[in-house]
Amino acid sequence: MSRHCKIAVLPEDSCHADLARGYFQGRKVSERVYDLQRKWTGKNGNNAAVRHWLCEEVRQQNHAASPRYGIMALIDEDGRGLDACRTAVRKALADLGLPAIDPHNGRCLILPMRNVETWMVWAARWQAAGSQDSPIGPVAYNLVSEEDDYKKLRKRDGSPIPNEPKMEAYQAGKLIARINPAAPPAGTPPALREILQPLNDFLHWCQL
Repeated sequence: MSRHCKIAVLPEDSCHADLARGYFQGRKVSERVYDLQRKWTGKNGNNAAVRHWLCEEVRQQNHAASPRYGIMALIDEDGRGLDACRTAVRKALADLGLPAIDPHNGRCLILPMRNVETWMVWAARWQAAGSQDSPIGPVAYNLVSEEDDYKKLRKRDGSPIPNEPKMEAYQAGKLIARINPAAPPAGTPPALREILQPLNDFLHWCQL
């Protein structure tokens, strides 16, 4: 990707940052193009802080004198529900009179469910099954559950789940970058499947 515009990346924590880096690397986006803002609060970040940073970036992006740039924010669903997460972001922007999230206009929101570790476990299982590209055939591995918390190793009811290998977030991002949004592999977690085309649309906007 040539340098058509700057991209501000707002990760909730270090795994989000690594996932974004891997995804951009997999899509041939030069590190000179994006600004990965490592300013999360606390060890595991803070989704409210990311919403605040997102609003500030959108405010700047929407300023008439602002140079063209895109914004990508990453926030874990954390069991709150995707609709609730989207509503919180939408309300935060609307309360300030700012435009909504729209990948076709340079604003992209990534919401792993329950958290990015879901995608890291899925990627490890997918790779272990020998699935290197984007197969559409039968699932050859155990599906991940978006109800389970692979970070805290707990089901929604609090009962434990076993620890298992996770692909590093950077490598998972590179793997995700190879997936065809129009034909994702069988077994792709629904929240990941849902964001593939918006991510593609966002990068297309950034290249215009």
